[in-house]
Amino acid sequence: MVRWLSTNDHEFGIVSVAQVAHGVFAFGQLARGIIAVGQVAIGVVAVGQASFGVFGAGMVGGGVAWFAGIGVGGRGKGLCLRLIPGLDLPRTAPDQVSLADVQQGHTRGFVRLGILATPVGPMLTSGGQTLDIKLVPAVAGALSKALRDGTVSEVFAWLYRDGDSLLCDRLMEVPGQRKPIFPLWVNAMRVFLLVVLATAWCLAFNEFVLGNGK
Repeated sequence: MVRWLSTNDHEFGIVSVAQVAHGVFAFGQLARGIIAVGQVAIGVVAVGQASFGVFGAGMVGGGVAWFAGIGVGGRGKGLCLRLIPGLDLPRTAPDQVSLADVQQGHTRGFVRLGILATPVGPMLTSGGQTLDIKLVPAVAGALSKALRDGTVSEVFAWLYRDGDSLLCDRLMEVPGQRKPIFPLWVNAMRVFLLVVLATAWCLAFNEFVLGNGK
């Protein structure tokens, strides 16, 4: 029998509050549910000192999709080993316009330009010469990070003229310029571990799925 509120270790409830809690919303030392909160929590959303869920947070544990804490997860925060490989880098270059046409105010669009670190901040270049282009803060930050990381030397910059000023408010990486961080076999191993993690979560969650509170 399913109760709306259960305080018994052996009863399943919509809301379960017990030392061993089983319910849609479970709160206890050992909690298992759709949303589980406890010292040890197993659920779709699990929060606890030790937690295991699709989405989890805790001192230690794992999350199939995401985890915050010390553990493993599809993605995560903290000291979390990320198992979902990053998205592929762009492979198709955007349609481009000429720098001269943008400077003259005839059009706007992507222009392939170099990047250079200067005492006043990152700047865009063409033919080795710096250009008087105003960068929005987000673009300036992205260029600074790229220069620090040494990952790219050129970008596609979205340029347009606004009065007497030339502005850039968007960037795109040049396809093929940045090499993958991890080799293929490492990403394959990460995907394999993600499958193992998902299988382990299904086994741990199985008792709840069957509706057993024993």
